[in-house]
This record gives sequence, C-alpha cells and structure tokens, in this order.
Amino acid sequence: MKYFVILLFALSLEATAATQGADRTITWHPWQEWAEFRVRTGDRYLGHERWEHYLGFELHKPNAKKIKISMIYLAGEAVPDVVIAPGRRYAIVKVTNSTMTARKDRWSWIAQEMRSTNRLSSMGLIE
Repeated sequence: MKYFVILLFALSLEATAATQGADRTITWHPWQEWAEFRVRTGDRYLGHERWEHYLGFELHKPNAKKIKISMIYLAGEAVPDVVIAPGRRYAIVKVTNSTMTARKDRWSWIAQEMRSTNRLSSMGLIE
C-alpha cells in the first residue's frame, strides 16, 4: 500500500507540472565566441510564470589562463563571481525569478585574466 501511495503522489506531481506548462529541459542558445572563452545562454520555464535563465562559460582549449568572470547581472539580478581555468573549464550561473519571461534583458559581466596585475581582458553583453 505504501508504494501505491508514493506512485500516486509522483503521478500527481507529474500531472500538475504538465498542466502548468513546466519544462524539464533547458533551451540552450548557440555559443558566442570571445577571445579566450565562449559563452551561451539558456532558459527553462518552471510554471506559474517562473523562469530560470542560465549563462554558461567555457574556456578555450588549450589555454593555461585563469579567468575571473565578475559583476554578472541579468535585469538587475546579481550573480556570484565564477572562475574558469584549466581543470575547471566550465561555469554556469543561474537566475530564477517571476518578473522576466523568455524575452528578457541582457546579461552583463566583466572578464579579467587573473594575474598579479589582474588586467581587464573583456566586458560582455549578451541577450
């Protein structure tokens, strides 16, 4: 009986998500190439007018640089800094809210090569 109740509960959650139009997959947009890395955005509808918006970075191979991505924003929502480097070539950040739709504002960020001088290498905007 216990397994039957759990199965019914799971089926109920599944049906609720389907009727609210929730999407389990992220829709990724094409990569955009930058000098030392590439970047792309993605979106997922959670239902009830809530969205997740993603920004993904990938360090080009071969590359020995360590790059800090900071001051990451989407529509005024701040996201914590990330670092891409050999050994951790990928970084994905996420913003979840109910004020944006699939049509949202631009992502913005600053990318710096991490050296003793922390020289600025690029500033990005992407839709």
